[in-house]
Amino acid sequence: MSLLLRDKIFISTRPEGQSGELTQLFSNAGATVVEMPLVNIHPIQLTNLEIKYFKELHHFNWLIFTSTNGVRYFFENLNKIQGHQQLPESLQIAVIGLKTEQVLNGFGYKASFTNPGSTGEDFACAFIQLIKHENQKLTVLLAFGNLARTVIQDQISEVALCTRINLYQTESPESLDEKVMQLILDDNYEMLIFTSPSGVKNFLKLAGKIQPEKIRMACIGDTTSKTASENNIIPRVVAENSSAAGLFESILNCYK
Repeated sequence: MSLLLRDKIFISTRPEGQSGELTQLFSNAGATVVEMPLVNIHPIQLTNLEIKYFKELHHFNWLIFTSTNGVRYFFENLNKIQGHQQLPESLQIAVIGLKTEQVLNGFGYKASFTNPGSTGEDFACAFIQLIKHENQKLTVLLAFGNLARTVIQDQISEVALCTRINLYQTESPESLDEKVMQLILDDNYEMLIFTSPSGVKNFLKLAGKIQPEKIRMACIGDTTSKTASENNIIPRVVAENSSAAGLFESILNCYK
């Protein structure tokens, strides 16, 4: 395996501190991962109404997470507000992505529903099929970030009563690492790794006169891939499995 990636350089654009597992996987295969975070993530201060939701979780039937950050910031807020991280036994949890599910498991909870596809549309369609036969409209709490699309709440709202809380905000860094940018300009890299549409947009905003069509890119999911294609970057690898291991395997298969 290591012969395929030996001495190759990959550039991770994941938020600071979130490339550890990816770095280890590539290192084991003889490759190097250079970090160039293109997304900064910060918690959002909750309103009084949102704090009230945390105090009345027993009023909700379902809690939906679409990202690992959503899980972490949710339980961080729960601990601050309630003094513990215990959820009502009646509250069921639905998640998008295996990595999100793994982080949830780390807090001692299992998802009752995990999306069968890789997009918000896939999740919403399957989730609606799951709950639409209930005798009454169920109440759903969505724990999102500020840039999360509205497709899930828009579609689920047809059959359920949805409440959305934005727990974290995603921002662009002020500039790019000059040394890493020089690797890209010198064509001394294998692929740029993107895990979100905002990462793609931030890169193009900050990268100056770089030609998008010349960028070699690997990404997770159809939504990120679509954003790249709309901006003249054609992904060489699109991983459907949203975990670091899934992304690594998809890249590795590209070289086989």
